Order: sequence, then structure tokens, then C-alpha cells
Amino acid sequence: MKSFRWPIAFLVLPFFMPYSSAQTLDAWLPTSAQMAPALQASPLIQSARSKMESQLQRARGIEAGSGEWAVRLNQQQRRVRDQQERFAETIVAVERPVRLWGKAGMDGRISEQDRELARLRLADALHEASRQLLIHWFAALRARADSDSAEIELHLARELDRQARVRLRQGEISQLDARLAEAELQRSEAAVLMVQAERLRSFTQLQRLYPGLPDLRWPISGAQLPGLPGESMETALQDFLNRNHELNLVRAEARRQQQLAERIERDRLPDPSLGIFTARERAGGEQLAGVSLAIPLAGVYRESQARAALADSEALAQRVLQLERELSAQFEARWLLLIEQQQALIALRSASATQRIAAEKSLIAYSMGEHSMTELIHNRRLANERQLAAQRLLIEVAHNRAQIELDAHRLWDLDD
Repeated sequence: MKSFRWPIAFLVLPFFMPYSSAQTLDAWLPTSAQMAPALQASPLIQSARSKMESQLQRARGIEAGSGEWAVRLNQQQRRVRDQQERFAETIVAVERPVRLWGKAGMDGRISEQDRELARLRLADALHEASRQLLIHWFAALRARADSDSAEIELHLARELDRQARVRLRQGEISQLDARLAEAELQRSEAAVLMVQAERLRSFTQLQRLYPGLPDLRWPISGAQLPGLPGESMETALQDFLNRNHELNLVRAEARRQQQLAERIERDRLPDPSLGIFTARERAGGEQLAGVSLAIPLAGVYRESQARAALADSEALAQRVLQLERELSAQFEARWLLLIEQQQALIALRSASATQRIAAEKSLIAYSMGEHSMTELIHNRRLANERQLAAQRLLIEVAHNRAQIELDAHRLWDLDD
């Protein structure tokens, strides 16, 4: 029997990232200078900026107060029966409500809190947009890894089918083995079409959502594996909670609601309306001038509004505590997951290397008539699947690590 000289190199053909090399986040992602224009120009961020401007103008109005000058004009006719006389009379008054009881200062503090909320909402929108960009970027990387793996497998299947046809004509293998090689080629061709469609979809989505981003690239072979930060999890967690935009936004809303509750409670002390007026009576025969004072009489409505605002304030305070718990749990889970993923990646790479060796030996055994075509195809497929699994896990490790860095504001910090 002739030796089956099928290129073993195709079986061990690596992806663009060799297992022996580690990777850094800088090698995976676009720089801040590259992604910032695409993100800042997105309709989502432009909408957030418009909302910020809207809230800043509302804060300006709160600080100025809702009280406005009012001009009152009365025109009347006076009749005197005994003398059968008529007189035209006019009263002109100017008045406005006055904020007392420290309400102007309270409104100033509320307006300042509104400005802080406006800035936080924009920062939160930028951060969430960055998170979404990370998701789409790594989804495109996974699609590329799947596509590259399928193309490698197709290359191997074509070589196997070609060699099988040659050996069939030479009478060295059975018709069944040739059919199995042909079926494997057809399966590989179908798999390539499927993953290429997904790759095209993810790449198109990335380009449409973030025009101007650089092309996807694989990390260079000499970088280091994205690992955990040098700080402890407790320190990293506290830093995460202090910098988290969502939590800081809810905290600011709780402070604002507390201030608003105090302001509405103060409204139970009504503001008077002060004015001055002048009157022309008896056709100008008498001239009057004076001041006016109007005081609303507080009732059940003001009391109910104050109690409702206080209840809303307590609800937001409890929401802050709940969100702290949820975010802490999410952060700890991501941190521990990253540790487990790194350990799993080491084991999976070892399994992949072992499976590649097994595929090489299976090829040699098949050439010597000790393995069937089915066993060869199975071992070769397993080797490719193990390598792809390690590739995808490496991408997940990089994604989780990038998420931790993004939340810590060490990656793509776009806060104004």
C-alpha cells in the first residue's frame, strides 16, 4: 500500500492567534481616538445632548422661580343717583408673588442638582453606548473566528476529498471511504456558507451603527493575555460603585427628590403676592395709591403633595440600596467568571493541543490502514472544534476584561 501523503500542516493550521501567545486589550480594540468620533456622532448621543440642554434650561427656570409680574387693569363707571352724575374710574395695579421662608435658596439647590443630573445622564448615555459598541465589536470578532475556522475546515475537507479520489482510482481505498470524504466536503461547504452569512451580518451591523471605525484586527502574537487588574476585588468593586454612572445617576435623583420633598413641605407656608396700585376715581376728582397683599390659605392639597413627595424620596433611597446590591453582585460574578474562564482557557488549549496530536496520529494510522475514514474525519473535526472553542473562550475573556476596564473608566473614558 502506498503511503497517504496528506499535508499534516493543514491539520494544525492555527488561527490568527496562536495559543502560545497572550493578548492585551490594546491589541483587541480600537483606541479612544478611533471610536470617539463614531460614538459622539451617533443619533443616540446627539439625542442625549439635546436632553441635557433641555434639563439645563429647566434648571434655569427653577432657579428663577415661577412667579411673574402681573398687571391688573380695572375700568368702571360710577353713578350718583341724587345728582344724576356718572364718572369714569380706572384702577391699575402691578403685583407678583414673593418667595419667602428660604424657598429661593432651596430652588437654587434643586436647580444645581438638576444640572448635575443632566451631566450624569449624558455621561451614562456615553457609557451605555460604549458598552453596546463592545458587544457589537466582540460579536463581530466571534463571527470572524467562526468563519475562519469553517474555512480552514473546508480547506482540509477539499484536500481530503482530492486525496480520496486519487486513492480510489488507484484502488487503495473503498468506494465508501471516497463517499465519506465527499460528504465531509459537502458538510464543510454548507457550514462555510452559514458562518459567512453571520459574519456579513455582524460586520454590516457594526459598520452601520458605528461608521468610521477601523477594520477588525486580530491581536499581535506577542501580546499578553487579558488578565485581572492588579488590585483586589474589594478595591475594584468599591471603585466600580463609586464610578458607576447608573448608580450615581440614581443617587443624584434620590438627593434631588429629597430636596424636592423639603421644598414641597415648605410650600405649606404659602407665598404672599405683593403689589402696588393707583386708582383714578370720580373722573379724576380723586386719586388713590396703595399697596396690596394676597395670601393663599393652605389646605389639604398642599399637605398631600408634601407627603407624596416624601414617600417618593424614600422609594428612591431604597432603590439606591437595591441597585448597589445588584451591581455588586454583577461585578463579583464577572470578576469570578473571568478567573474561571482563564483557568478553563488553559485547560481547553491543552485539550486542543492533545486533540491536534491525536488528529495527526489518526492520519498516520489511516495511511497505514489502521483507522477508517470515519475515524479520521471524526478526529480531525474534533481537533478543529477544540481549537475554535479555545478561540471563542479567549474572545470571551477579552470581552469580560474589557468590560471591567470600561466600568473602571480606564478604557474609552469619554466623560465630558
